[in-house]
Amino acid sequence: MATTLVVRHLSFSHPGAAEPLFDDVDCSLPAGWTALLGDNGCGKTTLARIVCGLLTPTRGSVSPAPSTFVSAYCEQECTREPANLEEFRDDWSAPSVALRGTLGIGDDWPYRFATLSGGERKRLQVACALFANPDVLVLDEPTNHVDAATREAIAHAMRAFDGIGVLVSHDVELIDTTCAQCIMFERRHVRGRNRTVLERYAGGYTKAQQTRALRRAEVADQLEAAQHAQQTIAQAQERRRAMMDAAAARKHGGWKIDRLDHDARNTHKWNEKQADKASAAAYRALGSRLAAAQRAVESIATDAKRYDGAIAVDIEPSARREPAHVDAGVLRFDGGAPASSGAAVSELVVDGRHWHTQAIPGAQTGGAGAGIRVPRLSVGPRDHIGIDGANGTGKSTVIRALLASLDTELPALVINQIPGEDEQTRLLTQLQGLGNAERPRVLSAYAQLNADPDRLMAGEPLSPGQAQKLALCLGLLRKPQLIVLDEPTNHLDLHSKQALARFLHTYPGALVVVSHDRWFLDEACGCAV
Repeated sequence: MATTLVVRHLSFSHPGAAEPLFDDVDCSLPAGWTALLGDNGCGKTTLARIVCGLLTPTRGSVSPAPSTFVSAYCEQECTREPANLEEFRDDWSAPSVALRGTLGIGDDWPYRFATLSGGERKRLQVACALFANPDVLVLDEPTNHVDAATREAIAHAMRAFDGIGVLVSHDVELIDTTCAQCIMFERRHVRGRNRTVLERYAGGYTKAQQTRALRRAEVADQLEAAQHAQQTIAQAQERRRAMMDAAAARKHGGWKIDRLDHDARNTHKWNEKQADKASAAAYRALGSRLAAAQRAVESIATDAKRYDGAIAVDIEPSARREPAHVDAGVLRFDGGAPASSGAAVSELVVDGRHWHTQAIPGAQTGGAGAGIRVPRLSVGPRDHIGIDGANGTGKSTVIRALLASLDTELPALVINQIPGEDEQTRLLTQLQGLGNAERPRVLSAYAQLNADPDRLMAGEPLSPGQAQKLALCLGLLRKPQLIVLDEPTNHLDLHSKQALARFLHTYPGALVVVSHDRWFLDEACGCAV
């Protein structure tokens, strides 16, 4: 097996798409971990699937060919059992036992995949991929839906892998601790059009961003110098034009010479003719230089226009003093009726806007009636609440109880973690059915979340992140007075996270956000977790 994969002149187009997803891109993937970074829908997952041989490119090649090596691909979602789950379950060799230890996998997990939490499934999915001993391993957003402990376990397992690893992720901490290089999908504007390019940066995300900032500064200096040169030549050409106009005016002054003084008139004509030739030649030379300067300016690739900004909404907070509330007691995980006391295995700690779920030390896990103990919970009409905690400790149970307390007449928007294909189809159908007044509002809001509305209207398949953005923008048409988001950053690129956090921070209604992204909770809810 080669120690490096080389991607040459790769292009990929979705059927019926107006333009390629990416075109004529190149990159190298050496042993160790490489992060693929870029905006939602730019083609990161597509490139990763091509590298594994799961997709065929429109043009270009991967060398060596995917058919000549063993690859494993861990998709974003972990709702389906890994193909080699039974093989992993029945193997108790030293490597298998070591994997179980590294990822903290319980002996019974392979037997009850359907009942595992999202984080437990993700650990098992990664373990099965590593158990296959692949030459190339792709992890697509492996820390989505997982808590801090699972993130660290996955990072530990990644560092032990000695093959070619490809990480598709927006998890800055994970990239910084595992990746030796970053390949960024960047949209560049050059020669009047936008195109996608792949840029390589050494190191993790933080180092890559520093290098990228330096490169952008260099490009800005080059562009400024080229524009200054263009302006200088244009001014020189304008001065030459003025000189030619003055010469033409002087030529018409020849009538002042005595018409009988033929020598003087001939001398005047000869001088003006020579001046005309020289001025015309100089003017043409400046024109050629100006055209070259214009080409130099156009040849400098600059960052394409980025869609992110402020979303304007006309929403009034609820007039209710308490749009949502939950009485103190134990909320059952199985959805049963709350009780004043019961088999609590976790508890909710409220610290202002920050609500944190945590396991109760020594509590008996599982069993009928198990649940989370909560104090009385109240969400005011302008409150922004951030909820975090380990998987399996009851965050979703708390959300379910809050939603059950809502008045049916309260306009609320609830967006869950995983938008399936049916949901994506419904969203696109809803968009197409909007009138001429509403559709531009949705597309404008969508653009402000760092998404391209032109691609949306072209009918290209939605990525999970794009679907979440569209769900939010469509939902805002109903002027919700309460928004509930369950892990909204799982599928968002970094620029989109920042844009969404800015909007939520200024949203005037009540907001409840569940997330493992501590930075996001602080920005959106001001809970300083």
